[in-house]
Parts: sequence; C-alpha cells; structure tokens
Amino acid sequence: MPVIRVDDQERALFPAWSEINHYGINHLAVGQEVPLHYHECNEYWIIVKGKGICTTEGDTYEIGPGDLVLTEQGQEHSLIVTEEMTAVYIYGILPPGGKIGYLYRSQEGKK
Repeated sequence: MPVIRVDDQERALFPAWSEINHYGINHLAVGQEVPLHYHECNEYWIIVKGKGICTTEGDTYEIGPGDLVLTEQGQEHSLIVTEEMTAVYIYGILPPGGKIGYLYRSQEGKK
C-alpha cells in the first residue's frame, strides 16, 4: 500500500488504480472566503472542524463537521467560513492534460 505525504505530492506517484490525484488539508479563519472557481476533475471536501456556507453546482448549503461536499468536474463552487474550519479536500481523476488547481470563468475570482 503506497503512502503519499501531503507535502511531497509533486514528486509522489499516485498508483494507476487510484481515483485520487491530489489532496490537502485547509485551515481556514472566520471570514475567509474561497472565491467562485472550478476544477478539471471532481472535488470532495470533508469538513473536520468548523462551519461555513458553501455554494456548489448552483445551490447554497450550511456545512459543518462530518459533512462531505461533492462538486462535479467543471461546476463552480465557493466557500465563506463562519467558524474556524479544518477541511480535507480531494481531487478525483484528471482528464489527460488536465490541470490541478483553481480555474476561473471570470477575472473577478482571481484575487
């Protein structure tokens, strides 16, 4: 069983059978915002601690510990943190030539 270290993902090779190609842990302060963006893969957030309001696929949700947020490839999503938050994010399979990271449909999201 391979072990991928969060700080060593750039050099690590996820196994060919893995449905994950990138992940991380975010620690977010009250009032912090993640601007509206999308990815070239499905993305999953697991809320470990804290609360927030997220928009995903056109709907808005209050989220908190134990919640799993699922956002389909290409769908825009955002977050406003209302209570100090720790969340794990996981990127699904990228298409050939796909990019890891935030992508924006408008210039407003690029801050």
